[in-house]
Amino acid sequence: MAANDHFSVYGRMIALPGRRDEVVALIQDAVDAGGSPDLLGYSINIALTDSDTVWVTELWTDRQTHDQTTTSAAVRAVTEQMLALLREPPEGTYGTAIHYR
Repeated sequence: MAANDHFSVYGRMIALPGRRDEVVALIQDAVDAGGSPDLLGYSINIALTDSDTVWVTELWTDRQTHDQTTTSAAVRAVTEQMLALLREPPEGTYGTAIHYR
């Protein structure tokens, strides 16, 4: 399925030692708090070579919806909890999905 107009997010978070599972749970809580039908899909991945690193990929209908959802009060509240469990600020980039299934 072509998706040239879909907005994608790729992020990496490094949890404090032993806190990765809590970060993963909070990522899921943030998705639930956002409740946006415009989040078409997301993937939470753990690194095989680093027990504290979490990678997240999101596919959105558009950037505007992403920005509105992730800056909502409900999502920000969960994000604040998650930031306290990270060794450093999250890193990531934005893109455009050119193909997905």
